[in-house]
Amino acid sequence: MRASLIIPTFNHARFVGAAIDSALAQTVSAFEVIVVDDGSTDETPTVLARYAGRVRVLRQENRGLSAARNAGLAAAHGTFVSFLDADDVMAPTKLAAQLEVLERSHAIGWTYCDVLMETVATGATARASERFGYASRALDGWLFPELIHGNFIPAIAPLVRRTALEVVGGFDERLTALEDWDMWLRLSLIAEARYTPAVLVTYRIRPGGMSEDRARMDRNRFLVLDKINRTRPVALESLGNVGRRIIADTHNWLGKEAYASGDWREARRRFAASGVTVPWQREAPWLLSKSLLRAAAGR
Repeated sequence: MRASLIIPTFNHARFVGAAIDSALAQTVSAFEVIVVDDGSTDETPTVLARYAGRVRVLRQENRGLSAARNAGLAAAHGTFVSFLDADDVMAPTKLAAQLEVLERSHAIGWTYCDVLMETVATGATARASERFGYASRALDGWLFPELIHGNFIPAIAPLVRRTALEVVGGFDERLTALEDWDMWLRLSLIAEARYTPAVLVTYRIRPGGMSEDRARMDRNRFLVLDKINRTRPVALESLGNVGRRIIADTHNWLGKEAYASGDWREARRRFAASGVTVPWQREAPWLLSKSLLRAAAGR
């Protein structure tokens, strides 16, 4: 089996058929399509029944997007793996173009393409390369220094060697957003990437989508950065002042969250760590002092 396409879905009966059709239309042979129904309560099972014998369907209780992707990954047989969300579609040549890259060079662990981003409410479109400024980025090789500043690779863009995914582990099921960024950061530390400029997938931005919840996006952003700092501190330290600033900003953000909730001990720990990381800042010492005073007042 050359490749596995994994489509997680939850209550997307209106859209998942188009996603599956685009997956089945791939121009290569020896690939599989795995659909993970994450506890849908709409007509999704009825839609999926129409594809019996052509796709593998896994059903589970609703556990979230990361868990659904991980279930598909655990069942995958392909040498390479790609993910497609249930309301997006892929070009017929996506697998062929990306397989050519990875099968030609065994030193490359993953490859990603350009993405057409379509805002459904307005019909406006823009390429990921335009929205995320690909012209000013390093797009090939070891991407960690680029990716640490924010995700510019939509989850549906890459094709990844399954052996690389097995090394870094699956998607973090504790995250409720930016789980793909967390995955790409981990991948970028163990495998080189290759960018192909062809637009091979369409990502549809729908009203009420996750990206509109800024508070959740911000919190998960700093949770991802904190995780990197805990599990791969050398990676951030290797970035010098840039890495130290990222670590300090992360401690400050999580410290403010702890302060707002009255967790003075955690607030003190975060602000102290921030001050140690970047001693020349003003904010952390001031907030540390406030935390100490609030804790003393509480006692």
